[in-house]
Amino acid sequence: MSKHAAKRKWLPIDYHKRINYIHSLVQFGAQVEYRSFGKLDWKASALGFGTMRLPIIGEDQAKVNEPEAIKLIRYAIDQGVNYVDSAFTYHDGNSEVTLGKALAGKYRKKAKIATKMPVFSVKRKEDLDRILNMQMTRLNTSFIDFYLFHSLNKTLWNKVKKLNMLKWAEKHVAKGRLGYLGFCFHDELEVFKEIVDSYDGWTLSQIQYNYLDENYQAGKTGLKYAASKGLAVVIMEPLAGGLLAVNPPEEIRNELEKAEVRRTPPEWALQWVWSQPEVSVA
Repeated sequence: MSKHAAKRKWLPIDYHKRINYIHSLVQFGAQVEYRSFGKLDWKASALGFGTMRLPIIGEDQAKVNEPEAIKLIRYAIDQGVNYVDSAFTYHDGNSEVTLGKALAGKYRKKAKIATKMPVFSVKRKEDLDRILNMQMTRLNTSFIDFYLFHSLNKTLWNKVKKLNMLKWAEKHVAKGRLGYLGFCFHDELEVFKEIVDSYDGWTLSQIQYNYLDENYQAGKTGLKYAASKGLAVVIMEPLAGGLLAVNPPEEIRNELEKAEVRRTPPEWALQWVWSQPEVSVA
């Protein structure tokens, strides 16, 4: 674990500032960067939009401020963002609900949805269809572009295998309900390599990666390994839960202030991630 990861606190972000961040990174009239996405004949916007921390009402994480959240999501898509990430458990399920509303009408054709099966909540095979059906209803869609197994570690990977979840997912790909399969990862590097190598049907992997966590969990070695196998790599926590956008560690702030190029803290963090060609989306 990086020396900062153990004591990190997730910091709230002013959501009007978040619009400003998007505007500064993807300006009107500017060339939006699109990157290869593994083996697919499709290019993803280098800047994605994650819906784990949407604006909320009060202190209740389940009470998403839908008008503000929809405004943010649609603003990003209008600027060229075409990859939007959610999960069954985010905001007690209301992340997917809000995303479904945000993508109504013309927006569904402009962006691809990634969401996740909560392997940690699955007790029996019957749970899989129940959860997927709930997600389809929440997202107001009959098709999910990218479907990931959430938060895999050694224990949860064994559960995926025991319950034949990959065969289950393949059936839904064949039915036209799911597009491509992937996994979101939280464990050590050797477990990551094992998961990558154990299944030929992966299209993408999602790892935690930023300039504080270069060697954390899958880390840079895992990033390069997955890319070498033809997987797209999507980055979670490129801003370290807001830390690198709001309050980078003092020693890092001091170094950034010495640079001749002037950038905001989130720009520095994202540019560091994007400087690595193996990254598809952050």
